[in-house]
Amino acid sequence: MSTTNHKRYNTVAALLLGAAAAVAQQPFDLDPSFWTTIETINVYDIAILNDGKILLSGRIQYPGSSNVTGSGRLHPDGSRDLSYQTFPYSTGGGKLTPWTDKFYVSAGQTIRRLDAQGLIDPMFQSLNNNAPLFSSFQGGDYHVYPDGSVVITGSHTVNVPDSGWTGSHHMIWFNNDGTLDLTRRPRKGNGAVMRIQPQPDGKFLLSGGGATWEGVPKPSIYRVHADGTLDTTFNSGIYWGLAYSMTVLEDGRILASGLFKTEFSSPDTLHFVRLMPDGSLDPTFNNSLEVVRMPWLSPEWPGDPRYFGQFTIALHTRLSNGRIVLHGPHAFVEGEPRYGLAMLDENGFLLDEPFGTSGCGSYLYNGGTYNYLYNSIDGILEAPDGHIYIWGAYHGYDDGTTNDPTQRFVSRLYGLNVGLAPLSPGEGLGVRVYPNPASTQLTVELERIPAQGELVLRDALGRAVRRERITGQHHTLGVLGLPAGLYLVEVYAQGARMAAERVVVE
Repeated sequence: MSTTNHKRYNTVAALLLGAAAAVAQQPFDLDPSFWTTIETINVYDIAILNDGKILLSGRIQYPGSSNVTGSGRLHPDGSRDLSYQTFPYSTGGGKLTPWTDKFYVSAGQTIRRLDAQGLIDPMFQSLNNNAPLFSSFQGGDYHVYPDGSVVITGSHTVNVPDSGWTGSHHMIWFNNDGTLDLTRRPRKGNGAVMRIQPQPDGKFLLSGGGATWEGVPKPSIYRVHADGTLDTTFNSGIYWGLAYSMTVLEDGRILASGLFKTEFSSPDTLHFVRLMPDGSLDPTFNNSLEVVRMPWLSPEWPGDPRYFGQFTIALHTRLSNGRIVLHGPHAFVEGEPRYGLAMLDENGFLLDEPFGTSGCGSYLYNGGTYNYLYNSIDGILEAPDGHIYIWGAYHGYDDGTTNDPTQRFVSRLYGLNVGLAPLSPGEGLGVRVYPNPASTQLTVELERIPAQGELVLRDALGRAVRRERITGQHHTLGVLGLPAGLYLVEVYAQGARMAAERVVVE
């Protein structure tokens, strides 16, 4: 950044900070001390590192550079970390998953493992190095097991004639060195699998195309056992479309957002539903939430959503207080303007606060030659320090009080506990977590039991992997099966975070 631009950004930040100081901060208000200078194209995923730096994955281009990189790293203030090793496309682009002190990342049709410096781990080979046993074709999703082995989805060719495995497969296992796992039979349907979500019981939720799984009819959101065989006790009734986000709740119910229909001939397009543990629609949830994106055009082919404006991707993130943020490239929710962000209650009903007509701004990519209009929040993360990060493809962010046109691609917001008065001496909960490190379970010991207390265990990406109501002064959390690494144990009282302790899972 030039000296002139640096001074300009500092001046803008100072003005915004001054304006913000005059108004009490609220959750989801913009932290204007953080901003990036990314120019295009999108940030798909982020991870908060132990030193406060931020690992990025996407298609990232900075001003004055012709290189588009698949990964990058930011300093805690959002400025670019030039010491991070970057290579065009080959080191990222998709989902990030921490594992010990390394990170798995989807890179096009393959999966790579990186260290915190952005270097490819030579101990994990590219999946395409398994030729002639394996050849990638269409990338999908992946899941990392605690030992570093991986199961991938998509649509790929497996060629192990001695085992009878030939042709296209859609759920394939690899060892933690990247070699094809010849002990696990790859599974297949008749269409690519684009999303995979593990359940606590070892089963997986899948979503993708095709009407059958190993010859058995199945819906577009379906469940398989740990070995990939179809779970015939689960029937979502969703036979068209794709779930882009899936969240398994503590009671076994499932939040699913995307674009789908319960019947292919149905005139109604669904974007967000809650499923019962058997896959049926939860009648207590607002399953008919309307999410649209302009323009409003007529259908282009049979079975297309009623309006092209409805053809939008709905993503969601469940917050630690139980509320849900709907995000993605939408402009209207339930007829109300919502630019990339909408707050829902736990049953899927739109709330006025904290998002109204504010949100992220749009920008034209490639000079508008292909009419690509970007304004999408693709991810939300509650960080261990209490801040909330948002990311995606946008220029400018307006929280309703502060409108900062310099915000782009990654922004930091104030968290759910902002503005809460700290506990005075003697009011502390007296939290102790042991053993630390833990391998099978850990105990959270409390001197005082908080009102409406809840424990949340978060991974290094800030995702809640365990959530339980506090029932006594000694509460046990199971960690068996979780990936090794750093976690955060949070204690909540009436929805407000009151304490947090770090713990290592081995």
